[in-house]
Amino acid sequence: MLEEKINEVFDELSETDHSIWAYVLKNKNAVRTMTINDVANACSVSRTTIMRFSQKLGFSGFSEFKYALKQETDSVSSIFSQSEDIILENHTFTINNLKQKDFSAICELISTAGRIFIYGSGDIQKLVCNYIKMLFLHSGVLVYNFDAIYINEEFYNLITEDDVVILITLSGDSESIEKIAKKLKNRNVKTIAITKLKNSSMTKLSTENIYIYNSKVPLTADPNNLFESTSILFFVAEFLLIKYNQWQQNALT
Repeated sequence: MLEEKINEVFDELSETDHSIWAYVLKNKNAVRTMTINDVANACSVSRTTIMRFSQKLGFSGFSEFKYALKQETDSVSSIFSQSEDIILENHTFTINNLKQKDFSAICELISTAGRIFIYGSGDIQKLVCNYIKMLFLHSGVLVYNFDAIYINEEFYNLITEDDVVILITLSGDSESIEKIAKKLKNRNVKTIAITKLKNSSMTKLSTENIYIYNSKVPLTADPNNLFESTSILFFVAEFLLIKYNQWQQNALT
């Protein structure tokens, strides 16, 4: 990457070189199609200065520098395009899966539960827990949110077989949430897991499951800088409320 080349020769670059690089950084897409004279005029320097700047970075001249810039920006654009496609596909797959799923058993668990508790294994999951609590309150359903990193051991002595616990995890194989699910299963407490669609331990430990499609995507050209979209969890929360209200209405008729 060009930025790595800049870092390698950073101390050898003059103030003028740094100002040229600052211009390139700010106008990458424009510089791709500019001539050496265009860049020189934009930076208020001579074409020779632009040539020397390119050579300091290890290129034979400005043309080779511009080619490397084009390759880099094309690569980043391709990465962003792929990331967009993956996120949209994951949302589409999740929505289609939810539309085909029969929520009757889940709705009955919620309706007949003595108490409903909810726990999320991460920061975003905890926000979704609060959102579900707020949504279901409008339908007259009280959901107790742990809103904590760990569950107090005393909880397992207080919970009964009449209660239901909703567990939210993106990985599905989180050691902490798997431990919680095992303890609840051993006490015959029914659980509803909202987790990734894969053969996770949560699938076997939970009474009912709501699956989402989700994967990490590149956020920049750096392959180690990955982003995991979590917005679908909020959609699942709203969809669950709609299905529950619909189920309740059908039960009354």
